[in-house]
Amino acid sequence: MRAVVHRSSTTVPDEQVGLVLSPSEGEVPRSLDGVLFRNGPGRMERGGARYGHLFDGDGHVVRFSFEDGTVRYTNRFVRTRHFEQEEAAGAMLYRGFGTNLPGGLRRNLLRLDFKNAANTNVVFHAGKLLTLWEGGLPHALDAETLHTEGLYDFGGRLKNPFSRMERVISPDLPFSAHPCIDETTGELFNFGVSYGLENRLLTYRVDAQGELVDLRSHSLPRLSFVHDFALTERFMVFLMPWADFDVPRALVGLSTPAGSLKLATDAPMEVLLVPRDGGPSRHFAAGPGFVFHIGQGYERDDGKLVIDAVRFLEFPPLDDLDALYAGDRPGFIPRLDRIVLDPERGTTVLERMSDRGAELPRVAPGPGPKRYVFTTGQPAERGVPFFSSLQRIDTQTGEVVARDMYPDLPGEPVVVADGEGEEGFVLSLVYRADVHCSELMVLRTEDLSTVARLPLPHHVPPGFHGNWVPRA
Repeated sequence: MRAVVHRSSTTVPDEQVGLVLSPSEGEVPRSLDGVLFRNGPGRMERGGARYGHLFDGDGHVVRFSFEDGTVRYTNRFVRTRHFEQEEAAGAMLYRGFGTNLPGGLRRNLLRLDFKNAANTNVVFHAGKLLTLWEGGLPHALDAETLHTEGLYDFGGRLKNPFSRMERVISPDLPFSAHPCIDETTGELFNFGVSYGLENRLLTYRVDAQGELVDLRSHSLPRLSFVHDFALTERFMVFLMPWADFDVPRALVGLSTPAGSLKLATDAPMEVLLVPRDGGPSRHFAAGPGFVFHIGQGYERDDGKLVIDAVRFLEFPPLDDLDALYAGDRPGFIPRLDRIVLDPERGTTVLERMSDRGAELPRVAPGPGPKRYVFTTGQPAERGVPFFSSLQRIDTQTGEVVARDMYPDLPGEPVVVADGEGEEGFVLSLVYRADVHCSELMVLRTEDLSTVARLPLPHHVPPGFHGNWVPRA
């Protein structure tokens, strides 16, 4: 299986524009009317040197346009400044989140211009298509052609206003890869974590017209690795693990940022509640572990907050696939848990939703709680921590509906409503190991059976996140 993962992560060979995809099985429902955008690393090496971490590959966005039962496919690398310069040089020129430049300390000492890989998510809001990366500015893309228009700082609102030292480290404020859109108000909420004389979590509110109208700074006792958050009616909810960066060691080049990250597995995560109305933040303890991704968050009638999140007990070695796939560390296998928060008493209750390994959780669109969480999954009969299946987890009964695709690798399951506003379909980009190509699968939400399979002319490496945009 490790050989399949390594081969799947090789560079995308070419770019297509508006290619009509022909189903190899089934038919594309005419009720699917919109565009699926998806982002992930499309190049994992430069000049014969392989990037040392899954998070460092150059961003590659795919676009599937559904209309009248026809699907047109476009793919394109994100032409960041770093991508263009390294493309011209044919070699690595910049450090990454988990990759130092070849040549040891001499080449990495005080190299503070880290590569913005633009490879983690892609979101469409207020007429703008933005490709996102954890530690820097988004890039704007043309929503039809995927042409890179350049960095996007919301009219200068993301220029770093803090100390001179902080501006040297990062001239711009980070805009994370996991924004949440309030489907009732049309507002987009996001955050970033910044290092400096004071460690900060920055929260952003972008109105339905695309203007960044609220930017707030929240002091942090340490620089934790926070990747996602939940948006409820009253709060932005952050789960802050004891997963901390050794920033001085990373900045001087003795380590990569990823290599300096340590998780205290016995320490409880800290809940940070940021009121949407501007009130004071609140802090209290939750269970131990680390959370990359949150499936959903909502408020119950009794005022308690429910967060369905995928929780690791140990921080996974994403820069060491051999260790990750060895199967001898159960803590590397994340599972879907429910965290019930009482914001008045400052207490939490942790409930296990399923014993199946799970990642990349998604729920159906629309406001309100959802019964089913869709994830990539670990088959019950195989104990190593890889995810060759898609699954639907019932949060009321714990029942799991699974579709194993071994030895193929399915991607994040994006849930799309049908024409009547029900859950409808799951869209997943699957890497097919036997032919070294990928295909888009359209599945039914109720049993994950095949509706249609749409082969691509090339492979797309396993990626991270995408979103469905209904046609206006």
